[in-house]
Amino acid sequence: MDVRGILNSTAFFNVVLDAEQLDTLASAVKVVHFGRRDVIVRERDLGKSMFALVEGKVTVSVHTPAGDKAVASLGPGDVVGEMSLFTGERRSATVTAGGKVTALEITKEALAPILAAAPKLVERFATLVEQRHAELVNRNQEARRYVSVGVGRSEIAARMSAFYSG
Repeated sequence: MDVRGILNSTAFFNVVLDAEQLDTLASAVKVVHFGRRDVIVRERDLGKSMFALVEGKVTVSVHTPAGDKAVASLGPGDVVGEMSLFTGERRSATVTAGGKVTALEITKEALAPILAAAPKLVERFATLVEQRHAELVNRNQEARRYVSVGVGRSEIAARMSAFYSG
């Protein structure tokens, strides 16, 4: 599997990282596989990783007083779990494999050296996280009630800086 090529074709990374940074990240990510109904991330769990989806579809759901509610369906090229990776916050949704799913797992340990060498990337990633959230809400207007992180780019950047400095 061409991990470097997949990262380069994932909009979340190719607009922020240069070629050398992509190479560094590619050497540190792990290819993971999930089966139908496997939980990739669970709402309210602590998380220090994100996943770039390579193959398969996932369902994003949130727990509501009326039960679990699907708020998005994602597939290859999409990412999940980015807020936890970048800020250390608990997972805001549950992501479940709809069938066989292959993903790249990007951990805090994989990203930390890149951010340490280029601290300005924090702002760029924070902007992407903010945009990603807006896209998710636009895909499903009802998701706005359930997945709102309630913070903007500068707050995300501040949380990232604190999470990666400690």
